[in-house]
Amino acid sequence: MVAYVLAAALALAVQTDQTVAVQKGTRLDISNFAGEVVIRTWDRDAVRVEAEHSERETVEIRPGAQRLVIRGRSRSGNARSLDYTLSVPRWMSITVTGTYNDVTMEGVGGDVSVETTRGEIDVSGGNGFISLKSVQGDISLRNAKGRIDISNVNESIQLADVSGDVTAGTTNGDIFLDRIESANVDVYTVNGDISYDGSIRDNGAYRITTHNGTIGVAVPDKANATLSVRTYGGSFRSSFPVKPDDQNTRRRFTLTLGSGSARVEIESFNGSIALRRPGEPGPQSRRARGRAR
Repeated sequence: MVAYVLAAALALAVQTDQTVAVQKGTRLDISNFAGEVVIRTWDRDAVRVEAEHSERETVEIRPGAQRLVIRGRSRSGNARSLDYTLSVPRWMSITVTGTYNDVTMEGVGGDVSVETTRGEIDVSGGNGFISLKSVQGDISLRNAKGRIDISNVNESIQLADVSGDVTAGTTNGDIFLDRIESANVDVYTVNGDISYDGSIRDNGAYRITTHNGTIGVAVPDKANATLSVRTYGGSFRSSFPVKPDDQNTRRRFTLTLGSGSARVEIESFNGSIALRRPGEPGPQSRRARGRAR
């Protein structure tokens, strides 16, 4: 009986494996209600689509002049779970949408747009406009360049080795930015910690705010910046000597470093603010602190 059930289950499993040639400039557009989407790059002007699904589902692949569209279809009409593995050209721009999707990309080199409701997003690469959005799931972006817009609600955001304008926000989660090269950074969370370790360029604009959480900022040795610091229910400390421009250091004050050309706003309503030099230990995420206990 067990052997029969296993045989029946295997008979229902279907593997789609199809390769489609694409011209440079073609955009990949994949929509998946639930499952996992894994995208890797290769040195071919073609897209290979591998998918695991039941015999009740089919994978619809529609090539076009400017878009390659991939959709899952079900005989019953209801959306089902599909797992995709795709190999794409490095230059290709990519859009992935879904509801219960975990999305992983490695080595991509074009525009990237990912939007999911419940699922983790992990992207390595991207060049141009990069938009990553999730309601319930960690978001991670590495080795990216361009205009970056990250939005989350209930989990953390982690950026590393990123260059370009950065906007990142979440409601209940930490934000960690490492090795950032940018003249325009705006990061915010309501309930979470923020750590920023990156450039502070002349005439740049940096805004780092949280309502309930700590903020740690690495300040380069020769930064030319005016720092506006606000903390209402927390403390302020610095690992290097600083002298506030005014005497109201309990809640709000400014610090001028060098010529003061960059504008840096750091604000936490109920949390401490700490300045350090690059390379000095920064704060851990709440999840990492929990593992350490």
